[in-house]
Amino acid sequence: MKLLKFHLRYHPPGIILEYSQKGLIKNKDIDLLELNSNSDIKEIAKSLYQKELLITDDVRDQLEQCLETLKKRIEHEGPSGKRFYIYKTLQTHVLPLTNVAFDKNGKRCLSGSYDRTCKVWDVETGKEIKTLTGHQNVVYSVGFNFPACNRVISGSFDKSAKIWNPSTGECLATFWGHQGEVVAAQFNGKGDLVGTGSMDHTAKLFDARTGAEIHTYVGHTAEVIALQFDPNEGQRLITGSFDGTISMWDTRVKDRVTVLSGHEGEISNVQFNWDSSLVGSSSLDGSAKLWDARSNACLATVASHSDEVLDICFDWAGHRMATSSSDCSARVYDVRADFKELAVMKGHREEVSKVCFSPAGGCLLTASADRSARIWNTTTGNCIQVLSGHQGEIFSCAYSYAGDAIITASKDNTCRIWR
Repeated sequence: MKLLKFHLRYHPPGIILEYSQKGLIKNKDIDLLELNSNSDIKEIAKSLYQKELLITDDVRDQLEQCLETLKKRIEHEGPSGKRFYIYKTLQTHVLPLTNVAFDKNGKRCLSGSYDRTCKVWDVETGKEIKTLTGHQNVVYSVGFNFPACNRVISGSFDKSAKIWNPSTGECLATFWGHQGEVVAAQFNGKGDLVGTGSMDHTAKLFDARTGAEIHTYVGHTAEVIALQFDPNEGQRLITGSFDGTISMWDTRVKDRVTVLSGHEGEISNVQFNWDSSLVGSSSLDGSAKLWDARSNACLATVASHSDEVLDICFDWAGHRMATSSSDCSARVYDVRADFKELAVMKGHREEVSKVCFSPAGGCLLTASADRSARIWNTTTGNCIQVLSGHQGEIFSCAYSYAGDAIITASKDNTCRIWR
């Protein structure tokens, strides 16, 4: 084996070793989830040198330079590092939007709408690249196939999902079989599988290349409204349902692996953390739960919100979890220290429907029915910035992968790009 080069992975922090073995080029990911602005670079380099056979003495200086670059990136993206300003307003659709998403490099974004279309936008110019037309009802779920981002998935109230080429606008595959609206659709990490969740109480697994159905996942007794492949290997799928349960499925078999029960109300969202060891769930019963994805045990329940919990997310490192609620607040918890509450974000005047961490983790972004989005310091809970100007409820928001842009989507039929 011979090391060829280092690649940096900013979120979550890590390095990728590109090496040759018997004539083949291979990659090995090394997570550096504990890296922060106070880390001792020489100590980390020494530890990696001792553990990794590919890292030889002649590349230690190069390794330290890579680690220093990652450390500076984290410092630059800290809570006080960047202030956002309105960059573009995308006059998107003739009817309200449903969902938005960035591609990995932040140069394109997607918007789905009640007008039955999905649109692809150039973030830099604010110009529409393509309108993806073909669904016969609301386009409710949109997303790219990460990390390649050369395909788009859309889920619709017309009971189908479609794959598109975002450059040409061509529909490459249509997935049929659901008896109800498709409200969740996602690629797995390799981009060769598609999972869909539907109001017909089922989820389905499809071959992304042929469009063929692989499995129908039966077991929920109410609408399946949230779905995610595990980020690690993509062989597990979790679904959240209005029946108050989370189901885990193995993509290689048809039957359900396990059911995570304990919530007393409808599930609003479910998420794996970065290494797929944990599952977080939020519920309209006013609580959020943390589950061990291997033993299926409930590790913690938090019920500090005074109303329905509408959204949940992990930071990139999987060390913290955030929740948002109808009680107009968001909260951040430490998942490693008995689920200790770290910060409470108060200031919105109406429900907070969406929450997401900045890629570096120092900030939290929230979207609210009060027509504003806010950026918060995740350590203190203080509001750093209010993103205002929308004329309607903001129901979705997202950071770009690099953390240098934000998109907000509103019921005023517009998206705003902030940079």
